[in-house]
Amino acid sequence: MDGIDAVLVTITEENGHISHLELKGSSSIAYTPELKKLLLHLCTPGSVDIDALTRAHYGLGEWNAQAVLTLLKETNTNAEDVAVIGLHGQTIWHAPNKEPFPGITHPFDVNGTLQITNAQVVALRTGIPVISDFRAADLALGGQGAPLAQIIDYYAFRENGKTVAVQNIGGIGNVTLLPKEGELLAFDTGPGNMIIDGLVQHVTGEPYDNGGMIAQKGTVNQALLNQLMSDPYFAQEPPKSTGREVYGTHFVQTLLKEDLSFEDLVATATAFTATSIIDSYSRFIIPKYGLDRVIVAGGGAKNKTLLTHLKANLNCPVERSESYSIPDQSREAMAFALLAHESLAKRPSNFPHTTGASRPTILGTMTLQERIE
Repeated sequence: MDGIDAVLVTITEENGHISHLELKGSSSIAYTPELKKLLLHLCTPGSVDIDALTRAHYGLGEWNAQAVLTLLKETNTNAEDVAVIGLHGQTIWHAPNKEPFPGITHPFDVNGTLQITNAQVVALRTGIPVISDFRAADLALGGQGAPLAQIIDYYAFRENGKTVAVQNIGGIGNVTLLPKEGELLAFDTGPGNMIIDGLVQHVTGEPYDNGGMIAQKGTVNQALLNQLMSDPYFAQEPPKSTGREVYGTHFVQTLLKEDLSFEDLVATATAFTATSIIDSYSRFIIPKYGLDRVIVAGGGAKNKTLLTHLKANLNCPVERSESYSIPDQSREAMAFALLAHESLAKRPSNFPHTTGASRPTILGTMTLQERIE
């Protein structure tokens, strides 16, 4: 929950299929401390202010519109030349597991997810059609609505004759497996930067552990790490997903009660993220597919201590996505550009065997509007 990443992507098709994509430009707008505090408050169970939630939905529309307009200016691109904006929005809550909900005659099971940012505001400010709410259709078909970003991995990172894991480390960790044979696999491995960032923000006020320097100064507490790794989620077979509802403010507050130094807490949280990734590979990837290469993307790719953990425990090359001309923080934004492109072409773009949906489906809701200055 650091800000908004915007990308401009050119997509070329041949015979009704994507044949090439090119990143033409990228731009990021960091959330102010005030906005970040507000959004984190909205993600905290039992503390939601419905007025603040409503205003944030519209306010983030203005923020996202400004991110698009800034990108257009920086790349000298006219809005009329952009086919569509793929808008993910800010995740407030993800509830992938079904629970009973009151029905007309009897209860039924339902899951859900909530991303805020008003698409109409973005369309009005930019004059560009917007596709948003990408996760809802997959949920409606029995899936978890996540992960969805594996579409960019398929087009950008697959290698003939090799099994490649693309590990995104954003707030949550998620992996896309591109096997040399068989179907693509994707699931959430567990925490990414969320716990580390939460600890650092609470103690220092800084947004993250820059380069993993704090973790490097600490010592991993093995007893605490073993306790954290006892979560049954890690043994659960994919498809599966998790989020801030598990690893958010409450989780961080619990860790802060441990009788450990700040540096040791951050070191252990960093090891937790790395160990959950390695454990996921050991359980669900390596025994069946083997592993030739790991490509790390997201903000966590800049954490040298985290990468050191991965390199020390994986018997294959571990590289950053920027080595493949995909900047660390552009991967997910590029993914939603691709998803919007596929929806605009009326083609399904979810992967049912990774989300649990009953079938492929077209994702998202389109918003059309002329630009209003």
